[in-house]
Amino acid sequence: MKFYTLRKKAVILCITTLTLLGMYSCLPDDPDSIEPKGKDRYLDPPWLGGTSIETLEDTVNYSIFIELMDKANYREPIEKQLFTLFVPNDNAFKSYFQTIGKSGVNDLSEDEAVSIFTLHVLPNARSAFQLKYEYYWNELQDQNGEYASLFFRKQTASEVIPYKETPKYHPTYKDRELTIYNDPKILPLMSYDFFEDFFGALDGSDYEMLYPDSKWLGDLNWHNAAVTDAEVRTASGFIYFVDRVVGPAPSIEEYFIENKDQFGVFYDMAQRFATYRSPTKRIEDNSLMYKKSYDLILDFANEFGPETESPRYFKNMWSAFIPTNDVLQDYLDENLLNYYESLDSVPEITLYYILQTHLTNGLALMSKVEKSFYNSFGDRTEISRDDIAAGYMCSNGPFYSMNKVLEPNIFKSVPRILFFNNNYSSFLYAMSEADLISSLSDPEYDVTLFAVDNDKLEEANIRYNSVSNRIETRGEDGIWNRINSEVLIEFLEDHIYVGKLDDLNGEGYLEMQSKNYVYYKNGEIVGGDNVNLNETAAITNSGDEEINGILYTLDNAIKTRYEFGELLTNDPDCSEFANLLVEAELLNPENLDQVTSDTIPKLLLTGEIEYWTAFIPNNQAIEDAYSAGIIPTDIDSLKDFISYHFIANDVIFDNGVKSGPFNTVSVAETTSSGTEFNKLQISNSVNNLSVTDISGQQISVDHTKANLLVRRGVIHKISSVLKK
Repeated sequence: MKFYTLRKKAVILCITTLTLLGMYSCLPDDPDSIEPKGKDRYLDPPWLGGTSIETLEDTVNYSIFIELMDKANYREPIEKQLFTLFVPNDNAFKSYFQTIGKSGVNDLSEDEAVSIFTLHVLPNARSAFQLKYEYYWNELQDQNGEYASLFFRKQTASEVIPYKETPKYHPTYKDRELTIYNDPKILPLMSYDFFEDFFGALDGSDYEMLYPDSKWLGDLNWHNAAVTDAEVRTASGFIYFVDRVVGPAPSIEEYFIENKDQFGVFYDMAQRFATYRSPTKRIEDNSLMYKKSYDLILDFANEFGPETESPRYFKNMWSAFIPTNDVLQDYLDENLLNYYESLDSVPEITLYYILQTHLTNGLALMSKVEKSFYNSFGDRTEISRDDIAAGYMCSNGPFYSMNKVLEPNIFKSVPRILFFNNNYSSFLYAMSEADLISSLSDPEYDVTLFAVDNDKLEEANIRYNSVSNRIETRGEDGIWNRINSEVLIEFLEDHIYVGKLDDLNGEGYLEMQSKNYVYYKNGEIVGGDNVNLNETAAITNSGDEEINGILYTLDNAIKTRYEFGELLTNDPDCSEFANLLVEAELLNPENLDQVTSDTIPKLLLTGEIEYWTAFIPNNQAIEDAYSAGIIPTDIDSLKDFISYHFIANDVIFDNGVKSGPFNTVSVAETTSSGTEFNKLQISNSVNNLSVTDISGQQISVDHTKANLLVRRGVIHKISSVLKK
């Protein structure tokens, strides 16, 4: 090891000596000539020319750009660092100043000059290739890369000048004047390569749709300015000469503010979702400034767009399809304001769906939209060029002026009435809180929805509290508290049937989405608790919806939350069997429900099984069994005796549907291959059900004492115990 170290040091010394000797041998005889020749080595090559500023000053017709640079106090940075400049000529500036009512640079404030000038500057010297194919994720994107030219947005230092806003609806800042600021602008560089990689129109039609006053010259455009002379090399970077001035680039938010006369109705609706975050101190006057954003709906005030992490926000934007004021107002008048006094009383979720349907979190180009377009909810939506009056590219995405209102599938599907009729707003809020609405809008699956109005929902001890913005339930003590989410979901799923029910005038049993069963007859529906309360839910209205099913309105809620244990303890004719269950520790009559905190007798036998059919001997049958010595006295045998009266994982009515052998909960034997259960043989015809046990005893079920609905099951009362 020591030998290796010494050897290494010797080699280094030898190389150093030779290097110094070589340098010395190259020195000229005249020492005074050393300095000039050394400087020559670092002179710019003759083809490079002067700096960017010198190049522009030596070129006719670019003095206004220099004047703007000086007004913005950017001369020193441009002189000392490397930049890429997009430079319009003097004629382009004169045209621009005329459109904004200014005579020239002197009419601009320093803030305005900075805002405009920095839209024409990118840090670092970038060739045309580097502009199109950015260096991300430690690798240079190129024509063959995974992302190719899709990182088309470029970060500028241009910021919107802080402005004043008075929120109309925000609970904290309502009617207070706030100063709003935002992040620096990220502008799109549109190239032929980008449209090719994004599968857009290569003929420039997509570009000219978004920039109707600009030209597409077929290769490279910086935002709304066409590059006329690209990649002019200077000693301090690159110059791209462009055909027009890039003026202040509004975000979608700022474009709304500038055009309230055209889109103010939509914008006013959106303000109900506006938030104001991250107050920061303003340097000039030490005042607070706020950054505006939106909750729930897509945040079109965000300059970064839908991506929140670098570099992804350089490859994506929002898109806004906004109906004009008259178009949207007509829609609101026809569909909402005939039920609601004003938009202030319209459920927020209805406004949310209207707004969100017109916003997407991706760049939407016309050539792709007219072929296939999916809104923010994943609904396929038809949009043609005739539906779009105009396009405008904002800093954070395209803004399309629409001459029609886009509707989500949910407005064409079974829950439609909930969104547009104020009598059903509580049911709508409940569906929203339970996150069940989207499942009812799939055009591929038919559903039937039963809805109840606000008053009937409150009679069922469920209401929407607009003050606390929550769904509440009334307990046994009469106090309203937030409803348990599981209870709410099951209650609502009791009102959803998977499939389309065209006719409810006959009679039968339905398994609802909750897995509970209900009975219908001649337009009336009941669940287990409806029967217990001696009430029904009658259909008051019905209507087919456009895409996926039918909605029925009811004069009462469907109530299925009636447990096995409740029926057994409430029915005097089942009291003896209930006593056996308590003795066998299979029924807890004092059970405190963990969900509702109510005292609900709990049948412990049914804990892990979803569906049940029970044959419950009446009191006389139990007395006869005692007399015959059939009922066991030890607890294990008693549990097995009781278990033989329960069929697991099937709900059997006397409707003639299910017959044959069925497993009970009673275990016959357990072997290495599994568990065998004792069976019951079911014979079934309409209103005529019989059960045969292992002993050969056949018991007919009295139709008047059959089909007692309980949660996820049914009870049939029988006149004899079952025997093995």
